[in-house]
Amino acid sequence: MRISQLDRYRHRNLRGYFQDLPWDARQRAYQWLDRFIRRREATHGSVPSWLFAIYVGQAKRLALNPPTSSWGRSMLAKRGGLAVQRRYRLEGRNATARATRCRVIKQNARKRAREQGKLLHHMGLQTPERVKHLPLD
Repeated sequence: MRISQLDRYRHRNLRGYFQDLPWDARQRAYQWLDRFIRRREATHGSVPSWLFAIYVGQAKRLALNPPTSSWGRSMLAKRGGLAVQRRYRLEGRNATARATRCRVIKQNARKRAREQGKLLHHMGLQTPERVKHLPLD
């Protein structure tokens, strides 16, 4: 299935995939691309052209912005968070529902306090201060 709107993007890099990169980044990009292709060929055989284009883009991205240890830690944290969500789902716990309940309770308390303040203001009474001012002496 060809998408005719993408024809203008085909065969843009006639000189090579990474010619717009500096030499050292180009070498790293080719290493990443080789790694992706070897992994795909070991598991599925040949690499389709659409996937090869994705691999070229990812190799370029990784060559310009190599993964750091902080990136790895953030990925592990995300994976851990997803694992906790999965566990909660299996246990039948719904953390979102609990958070929503807490938010609604706080929201209703603020609304009641605001309405009480308006009522006291209409009655001519002073609303209780939310901040205590201490003497500077």
